[in-house]
Amino acid sequence: MRLIYLTLIFISSYSFANTNSFTFFSGTINEEVTLQVSLPDTYEHSNSFKYPVLVVLDGSTQFEHIAGSVRFLSTYAIIPEMIVVGVSTPYERLKFYTHTESEKYRNHSGQAELYKKFLQDELLNKIREDYRLAPYQIISGHSLSGLFTSYLALSEGSEFNAAISISPSLWWDKATLMNEYSQYQNLERKKPIKWFLSLANEPDEMEDSFNSLIELLNKKSPNNVTWSYSKFPSETHDSTPLIGNSHALKAIFSGWNAVPELDVMSLEKLEDFYLAKSTEYGYTFPMSVHQFNVYGLKAAYENKVDWGIAILERGVKTFEGSEILWDSLATAYSLNNEFQKAFDASEKALLLAQHNKSRFLSEIVSQHKVLKAKVADKTSNSGS
Repeated sequence: MRLIYLTLIFISSYSFANTNSFTFFSGTINEEVTLQVSLPDTYEHSNSFKYPVLVVLDGSTQFEHIAGSVRFLSTYAIIPEMIVVGVSTPYERLKFYTHTESEKYRNHSGQAELYKKFLQDELLNKIREDYRLAPYQIISGHSLSGLFTSYLALSEGSEFNAAISISPSLWWDKATLMNEYSQYQNLERKKPIKWFLSLANEPDEMEDSFNSLIELLNKKSPNNVTWSYSKFPSETHDSTPLIGNSHALKAIFSGWNAVPELDVMSLEKLEDFYLAKSTEYGYTFPMSVHQFNVYGLKAAYENKVDWGIAILERGVKTFEGSEILWDSLATAYSLNNEFQKAFDASEKALLLAQHNKSRFLSEIVSQHKVLKAKVADKTSNSGS
């Protein structure tokens, strides 16, 4: 029953993120660009917390399902919470996603370096101006844009920490990426990069070129590149981005959840766990709202209430505006029979939920009523 209740609490914490959409003119690529930005549902819980960013190419078709996967997976601390940015430049996909100019498409291909400059020097800076970005960037592409992210993973000068290439069009221009693979092996990269590739049921040139690249990677991986791949034989070229991106995120953040099963950790052990991840990721990720929530409630329900309280108390100190964490702290105090503390925490959760027009208001109101009655009953009994 405890696990069922815990799962219900976690699911209640899941919500649709705030999403904004706007266009701007890029001087770098001389094109109108459409952006869709999905913020974590916890974004307003702090004025200073910074989030990693996931840039999704071909955003008009790929943004919504990837943003949904990020929200779901991060709710359970399987991956970090992050800002998802969909980028759409629909009229010049071939031009910007290809790294060589093909004879057949002269003047309409081969501008991947220019597009990389746009992403790194213009787009990321623009997003940093408007949102709180941590220095950890991921990029995802499918088909032609998967070719681009493959090129980005192999080439030098990338600002991205991880790249996702779903069904990449590696056959482009007689498979030049593989034919020139040796020149990428010993490049000095600015930072380590994680790279996930996948392929659906796509025979002939798609499969041949993909297998050729995997063979080359197996023989000798490029410096500072950690890669993995999956094949999805039951998927098509069009359906594979849904499962592919979910697998990619879990692969990039393999082992991210500190307590994926029923085990629990103290706050100190959790801090040590994520500090140890710094070398792997090149960045020390601070714990987010959902991590505090998941680990705190797990500890509280697995008979380590003092650990759960310590985790959640640190959580509300970091995210003072989080009705989720104040409500969970109230739950932990209640499990420890500290009903006055529980009610006080629930009061804060209720005020924040009302102020923020929280999606969790009904659940918070329900717990507040129960705790109010318990405190009143205790006061009545002590006075009689």
